[in-house]
Amino acid sequence: MFRGLSLWFLLVLCPTRSYAGEGVFLSCNDALQLGRASSGVASPRSSYWSYMNPAAMVDLERRFDVNLYNVYDRFKLKPRGLLGNRLDGTLVSEGLFPIATASMVWPLETGVLGGGIFIPSGSGVEYPHSRNILSRIFHGNGDRRMALQHIRGVLSYAYAFDNGWSLGLGLHLSVTRFRADHLTLSLATAAYDNQWDTAYGAGFDLGVYRRWERFAVGANYTSRHWMETMKKYGDLLSSPLDMPHSLQVGIAYKIRPTVEITADYRWLLWEDVKAYGSSIFNGGGFGWKDQHGLKLGVEWQVGEKWTLMAGYAYSNSPIRENGVFLAGLAPVIFEHHVTAGFSYKINEKHAVHVAFGGAPKHYLQESGGGDLLSMLGRGTKIEVSAISAALGYSFFW
Repeated sequence: MFRGLSLWFLLVLCPTRSYAGEGVFLSCNDALQLGRASSGVASPRSSYWSYMNPAAMVDLERRFDVNLYNVYDRFKLKPRGLLGNRLDGTLVSEGLFPIATASMVWPLETGVLGGGIFIPSGSGVEYPHSRNILSRIFHGNGDRRMALQHIRGVLSYAYAFDNGWSLGLGLHLSVTRFRADHLTLSLATAAYDNQWDTAYGAGFDLGVYRRWERFAVGANYTSRHWMETMKKYGDLLSSPLDMPHSLQVGIAYKIRPTVEITADYRWLLWEDVKAYGSSIFNGGGFGWKDQHGLKLGVEWQVGEKWTLMAGYAYSNSPIRENGVFLAGLAPVIFEHHVTAGFSYKINEKHAVHVAFGGAPKHYLQESGGGDLLSMLGRGTKIEVSAISAALGYSFFW
């Protein structure tokens, strides 16, 4: 049943290509999360926290949340070097993509239950022409498309101890689809030529949380998300597309009764996952490095109904300067994000939330100082930018 529902969500609610904010992870799934730049592991606001930090659910009431996240992204690739396709100039991939999620929190007599359907990851491009000159001339205009879609079903439980600390545990099940006509080590495009392949996966997360009168702390560890091997892409992927371990820790502090600031640190361990962290000639990976991110947010409650939010986030790109040509079909080099939003409580049962985000232009240029593909693609340049908006609705009972 889970597989059937997950495939339906992938087909209906996931974009063919989607914006990634941290590696292949999206910047948000929830308007109340986006408004503070994805900070707040110690400051729960919606049932999305069943994924972000399940321990924090102890401070949430019974609720149901739905969100629609819309992203317009633009990728520009300028191939250079002996292997780069110079015949077609700068290659552009852009589009507007909707992403929908739903989640719930349900307090029990002992503890709190929560969970939902989330889309934490997705990435890809579709350029009009090949990235490399060989595919442009000999391989039918291949090596120009790639897409990754990842959806998770999450079931979480939180328990508050008498000393004020709470502990949360979540079970994650997923379905992932992948397709590409990516260049392989034989310098031909992938044999399945952009046909969809599917893999299923599982993982877990563990969170802690504690709130005092004005101060709160929280942390969430998410395990490696183990996935099946993509059977159709053995000529391109030598190992499963597992998602990495991650750790997010943070604090929240009320500088006034109506104003709270949040500060989080997030660590993504891409180097531990062979498909991402190894080099293409020694493990078949993309040569990514770990990411370290800082997220800052502020929230101001204006009266009983209105809440204003703003935030800033920075995370280093996982792409190295000697891996830019290889990253042309997965150009996840975003680093800075600025966000703002508001929430309006209509009455005791209904609330709406709106948030906006922007990732200003950022670029990387191939140094040529890495492996053979790096040397052959020396001078290749990637430029990225994105804007996004999230609309959320909450029902309380």
